[in-house]
Amino acid sequence: MHTPIERLDFLLPDFVRRSWVSDDARAVWEPRLQRITHAWFDIEWRAVLAGVRACGVTIISPQAFIEKAGVWAAHGLNALPVELQGLNGSSYASTGIKPELGKPFVYRVVVGTPASVTAFKAAWDDDDHQRIGELLGYPACCHSFFHDVWVQQGMIDTTWPMAANTAGATAVTPEPHTLALSGPPEANILWRWMGIRAVPHLPCSFTCAATVALGQQMVQVGRDAGYDEEMDWLLEILSWPVEWSALHGIAEIKTPVLKVSTRSDATPHKYVVRRAGSSYPAQGVSGLAFPYQLNRAPRLTGSAAFQRGLDNPIPVQAVPPAWLAADNGFASVLAMAQAHDPIVQLATAVLADKGGNVIDLGCGNGALLQKIVTAVATVVPYGCDLDAARIAHAQQLQPHFAANFACADLFDPDAPIWAAQRRYQLALLMPGRLLEVDAARAAFLKQWLQQHCANILLYAYGDWLTRYQNLDGLAAQAGLTLLNPDEDDVVVGLARINI
Repeated sequence: MHTPIERLDFLLPDFVRRSWVSDDARAVWEPRLQRITHAWFDIEWRAVLAGVRACGVTIISPQAFIEKAGVWAAHGLNALPVELQGLNGSSYASTGIKPELGKPFVYRVVVGTPASVTAFKAAWDDDDHQRIGELLGYPACCHSFFHDVWVQQGMIDTTWPMAANTAGATAVTPEPHTLALSGPPEANILWRWMGIRAVPHLPCSFTCAATVALGQQMVQVGRDAGYDEEMDWLLEILSWPVEWSALHGIAEIKTPVLKVSTRSDATPHKYVVRRAGSSYPAQGVSGLAFPYQLNRAPRLTGSAAFQRGLDNPIPVQAVPPAWLAADNGFASVLAMAQAHDPIVQLATAVLADKGGNVIDLGCGNGALLQKIVTAVATVVPYGCDLDAARIAHAQQLQPHFAANFACADLFDPDAPIWAAQRRYQLALLMPGRLLEVDAARAAFLKQWLQQHCANILLYAYGDWLTRYQNLDGLAAQAGLTLLNPDEDDVVVGLARINI
C-alpha cells in the first residue's frame, strides 16, 4: 500500500465542468458519450433481467419514471423510489443533493423483482451497506474497500486509495505523491464524472479481477440489448491514457479529448494518478506531458515538399539528452541507432500484422521500445530494469506508457512485473543475462518466457558475440535455440526455449 492521502477539513460544493481539447474532438465524441450514457441507463436494469445482479439503482426524473415504470413492469420488474434528490446541473454528483421546495428534483429508484426490491428497501431503511452492496452485485472486496474509504474515512473521491491499492502501481520519481499504473478497461473508473463506466460501483483497485468479470458481464448485457457500437466506444475510451490529479478540493481529469474539473477531497499537496492506455483517439490532442501523445511528423517525399522554397524551412532538430545513449551503454546516439536497427526490423516484421504487448527484459531507458512503438502503432510496450534512473528516463520518453516501466529484477518471481498474468506477443532478451545468474533463477525466467510469450527475440552486442563465436553459440550456452542459426554474422533472431 502506498502513502495514504493527507486531507484538509473543508469540502467544496459539488460541481462538474468539461472542456474539450478541440471542436473536432467534441464533434466526434460528445454524441458518442451521450449514446453510451443512454445505453448505460438500460444496462443497469437489464443486468437484473440477465441475472447478473439482484437489483439495479438509477437516478430518474418524475416524468421519465412514469414512462419507464411501465417498461419495467412489462418485464416483471418492480421499481420503487427510495430517495428524492436535488439537481446540480451535471451528470455526476459525489454525494446526494438535498431537494429544495419548488426546485427540480429526481428520484433514486431501485429496480428488481418484487422480492429483491423488498429486501433492498429493508436494507436501505436499516442503513445496511453490506446487504445493499450484495443486492447490487458489487464484489465483496470492493464493498469492503468502499466501507473503509467512503463510510469510515468519509472520503468523497476514492481515486487515490484505489490507486494505492493497485498491484503494480509505482511511484513516479522525482514527482511526489504521483502513482503510475495500468489495468483492464473494465476497472477504469476515471471517466465516471462523464457518465462513462463499465461497472456500477467504485472498484477497490484498477486491477480488481472481480470488477473486471462484472464489467465484462455488463458489457455483454449491453451487446445483447443491441448496443454493440456503444460498447465498442465504451471500451475504447476506457483504454485511453488518463490522468487524475487533486489539490485543495478540486480534481482535474485529463484525457486525450477533454478535461474535467470536479470536486474532490481537500488536500494540502497535489496527488496524481496516471493510468496508462493501450490506444489513443485520432482526435486526441498532441503534447509532451502525460496523458498526451506526440503526433508523428508527416513523411515528405517528392518535389512538392520543396516547391515553396523558403516556405518549407528545414526544421530545427532537438538535441537529444546525454543520457539517451549512455543509459544503454552506447557512446553516441548514432552507435545506438546502428545497433538497434536490426532488432527493430525483426520486431516490426513479427508485429506488423498483430501488434500487441511487447516486453524488453533489461530495457534501459526504453529507447529501443520507443522505436518499435513508432514503427508499429498497435504495440503496447513494457520494460524492466534494475536502474531506477533509467526507468525514470523511460517514463519520460514514453509518458503515456509510464506505468508499464518498472524498476525490478527480471529474475525475481515476486517482482511486480510478473504480478499480472498478461500475454506478450514478443519478448526482447539479451541471452547473456541468463548466464549472469544461477541455474534456478535462469530456469524461472525461461519457464516464464515459455508460458507468457508468443515470440522470443534474442540480440547481442560486442564481446557477448565474440566470447561465444556468434549469437547462435551464446543462445545455446543460455539454453535457447536460435531459429536462424545458419547465418554466422547474425546479431538478432527469434528463438525457442530448450526443453
